[in-house]
Amino acid sequence: MKFADVAVNVPLRAGDRVFTFSIPRALEPSIEPGTPVRIKFGPRSTTGYVVRLLDDVRRTVRPLTAIDDRLPAVPADLLALAEWMADFYVCTVGEALAVMLPPLSSLGGPRSRAARGVPALITASREQTNGSPPDPPTAVAGEVISALRTSPSQVAVIGGGGRFAAYVAAVQRAVGEGRSAIVLVPEVAQAERLAPWLAGKLNAPVLTLHGEQPPAVRWATWRHIHAGGPLVVVGPRVAAFAPVRALGLIVVDHEEDTSYKEERMPRYLARRVVAERARLTGAAVLWGTPAPSVDLMQRVEEGTATSVVAPSPAPAAVVIADVRSDAGPLGGLFGRRLYQTLARTLPAGRAIVFVPRRGYADFLLCHECGAVPKCPRCEVAMTYHGHDRTLRCHLCGRVDPAPAVCPSCGGTSLRPHGIGTERVEAAARRLFKRTSILRLDSDTAPQEADQLRTWQQFARRGGLLIGTQLLVKGVGQVASDVAAALGVDAALNLPEYTAGERTFQVLTQVADLAGQEMVIQTFSPQHPVFTALRRADPNLFYRQELASRRRFGYPPFCTLMNLIVTGPSSDAAARCATALAEGLQPLAEVLGPSPAALPKVRGRVRWQVLVKDTDAGAARAALPGLLAGLGVPRSVKVTIDVDPVDLL
Repeated sequence: MKFADVAVNVPLRAGDRVFTFSIPRALEPSIEPGTPVRIKFGPRSTTGYVVRLLDDVRRTVRPLTAIDDRLPAVPADLLALAEWMADFYVCTVGEALAVMLPPLSSLGGPRSRAARGVPALITASREQTNGSPPDPPTAVAGEVISALRTSPSQVAVIGGGGRFAAYVAAVQRAVGEGRSAIVLVPEVAQAERLAPWLAGKLNAPVLTLHGEQPPAVRWATWRHIHAGGPLVVVGPRVAAFAPVRALGLIVVDHEEDTSYKEERMPRYLARRVVAERARLTGAAVLWGTPAPSVDLMQRVEEGTATSVVAPSPAPAAVVIADVRSDAGPLGGLFGRRLYQTLARTLPAGRAIVFVPRRGYADFLLCHECGAVPKCPRCEVAMTYHGHDRTLRCHLCGRVDPAPAVCPSCGGTSLRPHGIGTERVEAAARRLFKRTSILRLDSDTAPQEADQLRTWQQFARRGGLLIGTQLLVKGVGQVASDVAAALGVDAALNLPEYTAGERTFQVLTQVADLAGQEMVIQTFSPQHPVFTALRRADPNLFYRQELASRRRFGYPPFCTLMNLIVTGPSSDAAARCATALAEGLQPLAEVLGPSPAALPKVRGRVRWQVLVKDTDAGAARAALPGLLAGLGVPRSVKVTIDVDPVDLL
């Protein structure tokens, strides 16, 4: 009798990473790794995937029920990738497979066929094909192709100009060799714009694959990819798992973007998954970015990736304004240098102002007793929104009217503190009365269509556009004469080791929107981020940041694991967090346990344990057994986040 280890989509606390079943003799010829099977799992029947075959098992096990003929087999490289993810991201193999596949729940009963859908096949529009000659090769594209022919087969295209021409050349090369390509972008909307553009450039089928497709369409697309020859798949992070045959190339655009991080279990980082899938398949990887991650720069430094710099137009001059000595007509909000620059540019020209936070101010502060109104469920300061005089918790969504008097002492000296887009907009309207002023944040432009409409208005009217990261992460960007950044010190001083990296990346991209000058207001003008921007020398920042990370043992010089323990009370969460920290201390450097930076969210108390694991992963390997031995109560939840991008 033969046996099979089967992956089932259950969390670690439900048992093992895979479960063993016997194979009925009638099914033995049809069972191989990757085969979907029906099994009895507890009181219910469910679908699992065979991970490996076994000749002998020294215990009594249940038999498989049947082959699930509704589903295709999982390709060998994805099965191997799922096993790697289970080890690296501390999850079950079934959880890893679940993020790779369209939802099984959409398939109906065990004997029904999948609902028919139409594959998301993209064809070029008439405007993209009629009479348009092929794009001439660029110097950057030539350098990239040359680099892909050598070892290592990872190439970083850094900068703006020629980046997409390099993508096209690399994909054409892969398709010409009879191999498939995957092109990843951070957001679904970007994929839906990029796919038809690529279809107009390539002589190959182009498909989109993403989680917002209806399940029937996603399954039809998945099957089409699985059965097809050389093709190109475009999508966000889930497209990294497209079941292409003969994978030759993976392109990751804006590789630094935090959207490549999955925030549900297993919390994988697509950049890491791409590198492993490329290793398993022998595919090349093309990393593209205007502002690379520190991780990518370390790969370049150690020689595992080759860099090609895509030259951009002449960069804008960056001015660092010290707000401590640069007061303007309204104090420090618009400093003297920034006010003069905007007054010279407006209303005839265009200007962009970046503000890290939406809302009017970070919080209200009572100047009599020092109290700050907080969310009763999350215990964080509520953000003040001036347009409707409300306090909003951006964690749980609670909205309260802003109090007229202090809830703690009854005082009448409640004042807004901090800088948000609303406050900057209100100040700008006082200073530049004849100027068209627009605001772009998730309050004014929650949908892509709203963002596009705002940019179109900015293109027509000119004037001043004030916004958050939607200025660089959204759609429809229009270049301006000048750009500015306000309130960036708060983002720069967040209690996260990536704070400097993220601030440098977003300011670099804002500066790319400025044609002449960018003014950055700060209380810390000598910070390495601002020094590198002022000197137009990104390598200066990356050298210093890598040296700091190496000195303190942060990624990319370790594998970071963030354990968040949430419970109904501080005692319950703290006990579990303490036991986890004590169990892992012999295996890795452990920071904590301590209350999380956000100690309470939606009424649940949060404790945190930060683990600096080795590449060998001793702490990650021990964690499942440690959790099983602790007997974590059901009221307590342990979230395992390997490669965290947010420690708050």
